[in-house]
Formats: sequence, structure tokens, C-alpha cells
Amino acid sequence: MSAVRDEHDNRRLHYELEHAIKAINCAQIGTVTGAVTKARFIEVARMVACLRARYLHRVLELGADCPEACIETEVALELKRLREAYNEALEGFAALEHALQRGYLQLES
Repeated sequence: MSAVRDEHDNRRLHYELEHAIKAINCAQIGTVTGAVTKARFIEVARMVACLRARYLHRVLELGADCPEACIETEVALELKRLREAYNEALEGFAALEHALQRGYLQLES
């Protein structure tokens, strides 16, 4: 019987913590971001797509420019910067999606 009570207490504690964490995230995110509209969400998606396209375009250019030779180090570092910019934006978009899925923010029309 004690094990059942402990499990029940653990579930209740977990529920209380989840509720508190959600309330904290809702308050903090809402205060900092302000209203997040569908249009703003789509703007972020467009930004990520633009950075992805820029990165892939450069990869294709490099492939065409040097089919038999290795690219120069400086060129590779430029490619790295483009990839890092794309990945950073992608991580930001994933965080935005996560906040939306968890109910930390609501999309407004």
C-alpha cells in the first residue's frame, strides 16, 4: 500500500511541477515576445528557408566550381558560416515550435 501511495504522491508532485513550469514559461515568454501572430511565425519560417537556400546554393556553386580539386580553406570557412547561420535559425524555429506545442504561447490571427 505504501508503494501505491508513493507512486500517487510522485504523480501529483510531477503534475504540480509541470503546471508550475508551464505557468512560468507562459509568463516569461509572453512578456518578452509579446503577441506572436501567425504572420510572425511564418516570417520566422521564411527566414529559416532563406538561410537554408543560401547555404545550399553555395554548396552547389562550390561543387560546380571545383569538380576535381579541393576547395580553399577560406571558402570552406565561408561555407561553415552559412551552415552555422542556418542551423542557428533552425534551432530558434524549433524552440518557437516547441513553445507553441507546449502551450507556452498562443498564435494570434
